[in-house]
Amino acid sequence: MIRIRKAKIEEVPAVRELAIEVYTDTFADSNTPENLQAFFRDSYDLEKFKTEFYEADSVLYIALDNLKIIGFLRLRKSNEVAHLLGTNTIELHRMYIHRDYHGTAVARKLIEQAFEYAKKKNYEWMWLGVWEKNPRAQKFYAKWGFERFSEHIFQMGDDPQTDWLLKKRL
Repeated sequence: MIRIRKAKIEEVPAVRELAIEVYTDTFADSNTPENLQAFFRDSYDLEKFKTEFYEADSVLYIALDNLKIIGFLRLRKSNEVAHLLGTNTIELHRMYIHRDYHGTAVARKLIEQAFEYAKKKNYEWMWLGVWEKNPRAQKFYAKWGFERFSEHIFQMGDDPQTDWLLKKRL
């Protein structure tokens, strides 16, 4: 039985490991091993994940199949798009699901949890960045009502990549 709940600090190392596994599965064919390693070193360091866990106005939810962490979702307050959407926004910073659970209800349950959290906190907009070369994720977010409104550069090692910024009014 799949269930969603807030993560505990002691689960952060397992969440980080899942993030690296899913990221590698999804993007290794499109990036050099050196750029992936640089990205993991810079952005997926365990201490960075622990610091993010305690970041104000952020929340980390995990999806569990019995006791196994099979997915996660991180929401955070970010002012990156304040000039476009105002300050009453929440960023869907990360949402990863283990490949064995693609096509199941895990993604739906996580995104519904994200909307529930954001609405409870009275945010006006939810936004996220998705790589321009990730049509599977783009299709998923479009199905949930997200629309492209801008883009930014996502630094993958020494490769500047374009992320589309998507928004949804809550």
